[in-house]
Amino acid sequence: MTEGVKGENEGRRRALKLLVQASGAAFACALAAPALVFIAAPARARGSGEGRWVKTVRFDALPEGEPRKVSIVSDQHDAWTLTPNVELGAAWLVRHADRVMALSTTCPHLGCSVNVSGTGFGCPCHTSTFDSSGHRTGGPSPRDMDPLETRVEGGFVLVDFRRFRMSIPDRVQVG
Repeated sequence: MTEGVKGENEGRRRALKLLVQASGAAFACALAAPALVFIAAPARARGSGEGRWVKTVRFDALPEGEPRKVSIVSDQHDAWTLTPNVELGAAWLVRHADRVMALSTTCPHLGCSVNVSGTGFGCPCHTSTFDSSGHRTGGPSPRDMDPLETRVEGGFVLVDFRRFRMSIPDRVQVG
């Protein structure tokens, strides 16, 4: 074989080798881009620690000073899925003039459902009792009922729904 033909073949092999490597790199990038988007999706999603403002009932439908239990229904965002109209929990709403107080219906002791009891609230499972403002008055609950922020917009009461850890004296948000 002559030197010219041998050099020409090596040049073709090198070019073919570079073409195969470039094609492989392009294919790898084409696969990696969607995979990275898929992996990063939960980090970009709204964190559960943010709370969520949920529209509940009309402000004028709340009787003055009388606790009313309302369901907290909203879209549930999870890493890659959205489930509409999921019941996330409940809250006690109490209207005082032009403002609304909201308390979680979950007992800070072990997570039982807190009900209206006399002039305040009570946990029927473990006998924790709370006054009408949610302050602990007796029983094993380590803290007061968990307050939730509210605001009135467009005639409706919105609640910033959050969950808190149970069985600890400090109010620590879950998630």
